Amino acid sequence: MIKRFWVGGYSPDGGGTSQGIRTMGINNGVLTDLGLAHAADSPSWLTVHPTLPVLYAALEHRGEVAAYTIVGTDRLAPLGRPISAGALVCHLALAGSYLIASCYGDGKILIYPLATDGSLGLPSLAPTSRDPFAVPGHEGRASHSHQATVLRSGRIITTDLGHDSLRLWELLDGQLLLQQVIVLHKGDGPRHLVEHPSGFIYVATEHGAEVITLSPDASGEYREVARTGLGEEIVPGEHFPAELSLDKYRDRLYIGVRGAQKVVVLGLKAGIPVLVGSSACEGEWPRHHLQVGDSMLVANQLSNTVEAFELDAGDGIPSVRLDSLVMESPTCITAQVAS
Repeated sequence: MIKRFWVGGYSPDGGGTSQGIRTMGINNGVLTDLGLAHAADSPSWLTVHPTLPVLYAALEHRGEVAAYTIVGTDRLAPLGRPISAGALVCHLALAGSYLIASCYGDGKILIYPLATDGSLGLPSLAPTSRDPFAVPGHEGRASHSHQATVLRSGRIITTDLGHDSLRLWELLDGQLLLQQVIVLHKGDGPRHLVEHPSGFIYVATEHGAEVITLSPDASGEYREVARTGLGEEIVPGEHFPAELSLDKYRDRLYIGVRGAQKVVVLGLKAGIPVLVGSSACEGEWPRHHLQVGDSMLVANQLSNTVEAFELDAGDGIPSVRLDSLVMESPTCITAQVAS
């Protein structure tokens, strides 16, 4: 049975060649391009509403967020007009009846109310991040928000790649109320994170090329408990971790590393990541990946392909290439039905 996905990418305004949001299928390891679902300018991040036939796209270089009605299995129709966001909006996350947008260019975090049909309302703005490493009399570093994640507790955690920090929030009546600032090491560059069912949070650092483990204490505040490298061949400043995902079936983490052109696999022992191994992504700049059962799809942005790999039944390493599909400047793959 064919499984279908939406694929976002960079169009010419973002230095790429994508025409917009495409539809892709996989059946028995074979990938198929099912056509252009809707033209869009650099829809670099996509997310699907969990109960409505609605897809949201971050139009990164336009600084806008767009909503689309899903028509059938391979087409989209605009659901209202795109609404302004911040500079280089790069990530979207659904939190109940709200959509949270993270903006790399100016560090903004915006909260959009959703109507009953899934259309976007005008956003509110979260408080601005302050650089915890700022030195009086010296120019501060720019804030670079990169991801918002809804935790199992219902709280929201956001990453700031520019300020080397994470912020923990309560979402109340469309406003983000700050509860904790988690300061990492200067130069870490936290990009994306995942929460384990046990409560551990794993953070991939784009500049530090590590995975940081956080654990909540009795009061619910998060503390750093471990740092795990991604292998001797992964060099900070030369290789840049991007997407981080949790294996749906086993205690494993997958990290795509741009520059090294690898997918790194970490196992979890008592909740702490340990290096298992890595495999070539068979392309350039693995910006995003998605696990599909016992296989993995990798979006190689700069080589213009999506690759399908079989995950090894023992160590989980995606070492067996199943298929390759030409796809212009792919940056994000999401299932047509939210999981």
